[in-house]
Amino acid sequence: MVLMESPPKGANSKPEIIDCYVKTLERVLGSEMDAQMCIYDASCDTHFGFCCDIDEDASLELARLPGVLSVRPDPDYNSVEKDYSSGVKLSTLSNPQIGSKLLFPSGNTKHWLVRIDKPGVGVVTKAQMVDYYAQILTKVMGYEKDAQMCVYHVSWQSNFGFCCEIDEECARELAGVPGVLSVQPDKDFESENKDYGGDNLVNSANPSDSSEASQITPVRTKKLFITGLSFYTSEKTLSAAFEGFGELVEVKIIMDKISKRSKGYAFVEYTTEEAASAALKEMNGKIINGWMIVVDVAKTNPPRNGRGRPRPAA
Repeated sequence: MVLMESPPKGANSKPEIIDCYVKTLERVLGSEMDAQMCIYDASCDTHFGFCCDIDEDASLELARLPGVLSVRPDPDYNSVEKDYSSGVKLSTLSNPQIGSKLLFPSGNTKHWLVRIDKPGVGVVTKAQMVDYYAQILTKVMGYEKDAQMCVYHVSWQSNFGFCCEIDEECARELAGVPGVLSVQPDKDFESENKDYGGDNLVNSANPSDSSEASQITPVRTKKLFITGLSFYTSEKTLSAAFEGFGELVEVKIIMDKISKRSKGYAFVEYTTEEAASAALKEMNGKIINGWMIVVDVAKTNPPRNGRGRPRPAA
């Protein structure tokens, strides 16, 4: 459990504060992705801090960093209520009477083992596969940073999949995402030996669906939805990657209105359904600008954060 000073000016929202935590932990671990995956709880309201899974040497180094008030063992790993105030002078906190806000306020998360269909690419790095898994999980969680921090184990060489901590509703929705073969309870959470093979496993998040039911099947559409894009991918680059399947009507990368930066997803529309179907089959899992993209059928309504509900205020 890491207790932190108040975040710097400009970090006001929950995502911005969590980014500060990730950057602090990154200084010890050396990798932003590793830092994101180690954090399993965060307080962003009144008391500031986070819980992470690191070794003792890293914790000692972390305790010496500027802005870190204390680093101590999490007294109750399974507890939903984390006390980020105890053992710290109250003068360092803005209002110790108000409880902290948890990363998972509902407290009903469970550990799940998610099997993924083999991506349609050749040799990829572990970092690319972890990013690919995070993009899949983002589809049901709504925010990529939350998805990254929920993943606690990955398989990426022979069998493909990951383990994550999410609630049951999220797990049911994840089971219906294209490319997801099954979502099952992680029966051996403490073990590093996870069974990602499971050729005959039935999707426990939705028992009526077999693994074959969640495979991408041919669809009648002209418009595709692309996620997992590098923030530096341009519409020209994206057009060049997709124009080989047929004539394009439009390629549109969605930009953030405030930052003027790509949001990491785009729409690609063809003149024919045949071209879109071919692109859907061949481009899902391809690498563009070093990032593995995910290609889906574009829905009628634009995507929304979370599961159709507004995200809680930071």
